[in-house]
Amino acid sequence: MKKLRDLLVCMDGGATKTIVQLRTIDGKILTEEKGAPANIANNTKASWNSVITILRSLEARLDLSPSNANLYGGGGFAGADVPTAVTNFIEHSYRFKKLIIQTDAYTSCLGAHHKQDGAIIAVGTGTVAYAISGKQSSKLSGWGFPQDDQGGGAWIGLQLICDMLQTIDGRKEKTKLTQELYNYLQEQGHNPMLWAVGAPPTQFGSLVPWIVKKANSGCQEANQLLDKAANIISHLARCLLKNEFANLPLCLLGGMSDILRPRMHDKIRNIIIPAKGNSLDGAFYLALEAYHTEKH
Repeated sequence: MKKLRDLLVCMDGGATKTIVQLRTIDGKILTEEKGAPANIANNTKASWNSVITILRSLEARLDLSPSNANLYGGGGFAGADVPTAVTNFIEHSYRFKKLIIQTDAYTSCLGAHHKQDGAIIAVGTGTVAYAISGKQSSKLSGWGFPQDDQGGGAWIGLQLICDMLQTIDGRKEKTKLTQELYNYLQEQGHNPMLWAVGAPPTQFGSLVPWIVKKANSGCQEANQLLDKAANIISHLARCLLKNEFANLPLCLLGGMSDILRPRMHDKIRNIIIPAKGNSLDGAFYLALEAYHTEKH
């Protein structure tokens, strides 16, 4: 009987995209592909469809099938802090010999510190903080936009839009920045007063490059808003690094990290270290755990 090849499927599913890798047991990346978003709490079936579509493409690329390869999966997914969502997602996972799912914050932390104790704050469109110390873990923020995720790109965009709407209405004193934002949206072909109606977080976050450009040109209001976001992230770090998590190394991750790091409080900024890996590396550790659990 022909021996089947054992391979690991490493998954990182978030609000903007899903990335799936195929790796060998020793961690070598064989192939990788990006696909549609996957938030398993919002839509479990659509999230699974995103994963399986990418996986089928990767299998075809390497000429893999159930007849010649066993797949063991590990994944970090948005929405995986909802237990029923994890259960429902795993019920779809017929292609895997075993699958372990955690939140994308968990796998980001696991990967950033190469499976050692540590903490992360991921600041992109949203914001989440996570710490692991032995068998203990802690999550702060990351409860969704607009109700949470302060300091992230979507939050920054929301502040800009709120100020613009109020100043154009005459409820607040008009400023140069709010008028420039109104003009900018109008030049893009939008009705500025309706631009945010039904807008997803990524649309609010799309204003970040604009506000950064204004800040770099010396706009005081723009700099004040970015400073406020950085102060929120500094406070988040202080709240995370307490008690059993007090002395953990901290990594700052995400698309907003380079923008906000220079503006953060000195005491927090000075303890930030470079990440050793990413969420897909964390997913690799989960997939490897799935492999060893199933084999032994």
